[in-house]
Amino acid sequence: MKNLDISTILASAIHESKNQVGTLLYKLQSLKDTLPQSDQNQDKIVTIEESLKKLNDEWVEYLYLYKLASDGYELHIDTFLMDEFLDDQTFALQPSANAKSLELEYQCDPKLIGTFDERLMTAVVSTAVYNAIRFAKSKICINASLDNGFLVLAIDDDGKGFDSDLIEDTSDFDESNTGLGLYFSALSANAHQLKDTKGFIKREVSSLLGGARLAVYLPQ
Repeated sequence: MKNLDISTILASAIHESKNQVGTLLYKLQSLKDTLPQSDQNQDKIVTIEESLKKLNDEWVEYLYLYKLASDGYELHIDTFLMDEFLDDQTFALQPSANAKSLELEYQCDPKLIGTFDERLMTAVVSTAVYNAIRFAKSKICINASLDNGFLVLAIDDDGKGFDSDLIEDTSDFDESNTGLGLYFSALSANAHQLKDTKGFIKREVSSLLGGARLAVYLPQ
C-alpha cells in the first residue's frame, strides 16, 4: 500500500469536513424555513448558521493555505470592477456583522478596476472581516484604492487596533509571528506577482476608523 503524506491526509480531511458543514448549513436553512419569523428559536438558529458559515470559510482558507504553502495552487487572474466585487463581499458578510450589531460598509471609486485571483481575495477579505468582527466596537469598512502601482484592498475597524509591536511592514512575512489568518493573507498576496514585484500585506492604524487596518497590496 502506498504511503500518503500527512499533509495530503489533512487536506483530504479538511475537504470532507467542509462538505459536512455545507450539508449542515443546507439542513439548517430547511429547518429555518419551516419556522415562522416570530418563533423565538429563529435568533438561535441564525447564530448557529453564522457560526457554521464562518467555520466553512475557515475550511476554505485552510485548503487554499495548504495549496499555497505546497506550491499546488494555480492562480486564476482576472479583471474586476471593484465596486461590484466589494458589494458582493459586503452582501455575503452582512449577516455575520448584523449578528454582532455591527455596521459593515464598503468604499471605493465606482470606476476602479483591479486584477487579481477572485477566489483568494474573497477568502482573504472574509477572513479579515471575521477577525474585525471580534474586535470592532460598531463599524467595519472594506475599501479599495490604487497606490503607486498596487491595488490596495483594506479592512478597517473601530476597535482597539493592533499592538504597537505588530504594526509593521510584513513583506518579509514569517508564519511563526502571527496567526494563520495573517499567514494566509500574506501568502495569498505574495502569490500575486507582476514581473519582479510581489504582493504583500501591512498591519496599520486605521486613519479611517481609528482601530486596526489590514491592507493587502497587489501589483497591477
